[in-house]
Amino acid sequence: MRKPARSDVGPGACMPLNGQTAECLTVVREVSEIEPFVDGWNRLALLARTPFLTCEWLRAWWETHGEGGLEWLILHDSEGVVHAGACCGRPDRRTLSAAANSHSGSWDVVAVDDRARVEIWRRLAERSPGHLRLRGLVDASGPTAAGLDVLGQRGYRLGRERGAQSPFMRLPRTWDEMMARVSKNLRSQVGRRRRALERAGTLVFRTTSDGPGLEADLETIFRLEAAGWKGRSATAVLSDERTRSLYAGFARAAAQRGWLRLHVLELDGAPIAADYGCVFANGGFLVKTAFDERHAQLSPGLVLRAEVLKHAIGEGLDFYDFLGGADAYKLRWTDEVRPRVTIDAYRGLAALRPSAVYRWGVREALKSTRKRLPQRGRQAGRQGQGGGRGR
Repeated sequence: MRKPARSDVGPGACMPLNGQTAECLTVVREVSEIEPFVDGWNRLALLARTPFLTCEWLRAWWETHGEGGLEWLILHDSEGVVHAGACCGRPDRRTLSAAANSHSGSWDVVAVDDRARVEIWRRLAERSPGHLRLRGLVDASGPTAAGLDVLGQRGYRLGRERGAQSPFMRLPRTWDEMMARVSKNLRSQVGRRRRALERAGTLVFRTTSDGPGLEADLETIFRLEAAGWKGRSATAVLSDERTRSLYAGFARAAAQRGWLRLHVLELDGAPIAADYGCVFANGGFLVKTAFDERHAQLSPGLVLRAEVLKHAIGEGLDFYDFLGGADAYKLRWTDEVRPRVTIDAYRGLAALRPSAVYRWGVREALKSTRKRLPQRGRQAGRQGQGGGRGR
């Protein structure tokens, strides 16, 4: 018999909420105890349209990168039907934080409707000891705004920090439609680069979703990434055992659900570019990508991207999320971005912590001062700053 999840409110203590259906709040503190709620939670993750809110991702993330105590809040009825939830950690006694970091494409609460969304935000605010650290929210509008309104009503002061500006594409129904809406230069380059690769050898594009080749293809992608600049800068998946475990663990779980897509472009049987992606809520997600830098002059990454997008259209997907930052190679395909934001919310004595005082006092004053600086001063202040890495 499965051990029941530890909770603050037991199944027999569900109370009516504002005349609505009686609801319970179960707080799971061991990742192994989420199992009774997995299917119900994942149905709500589908509504949020992101794999980073599925139980599969959150379990893999917590087991490799979670710190402190787990607080997985589940709002459900007396029959166990999940209405809303939030997966958080308590890294210290004064902070409740989103179960997310730089590896997470996004984070949010999940909810069946607006009422449930407001209620889980209210429960989240009540459980916080004074500081909520919420990383990965998709901008500060729409559903996110409702949660921030709840925090404001509960006495929190909110600090916002800009996150990744992730390119996003609404997919057409056919590949011809896709190519008709990109630039003439991009259309030309896709064709020329593909023909150049075909002249260099036998070019094959293939996709693995499950089966005996999964582990080998996963290792191929990891090694291809580690052989490039990410390996040299120690940011590749293989540079950190915890990171490797996260992506390998999620890949296996995603494969069982039919979500995984490992795309590999081969030249004469050797991998020259590859993607670690997934399909969820009828959308495609670019989780990791890599190419063999020895073939950089032939742009294997560009040819791979075209093949992946063609494959996504062939699957009948509605959208493609490039995730990560607004890199030039992504913006060649779309000009739409979905900004992420980090919210730091403080109230009570927590608002007097040095980090909170800095966020609202010193940092805001510095921003204001920089805006008032003459143009020459601003230019001088930027001298010596390094640029980002592009593709």
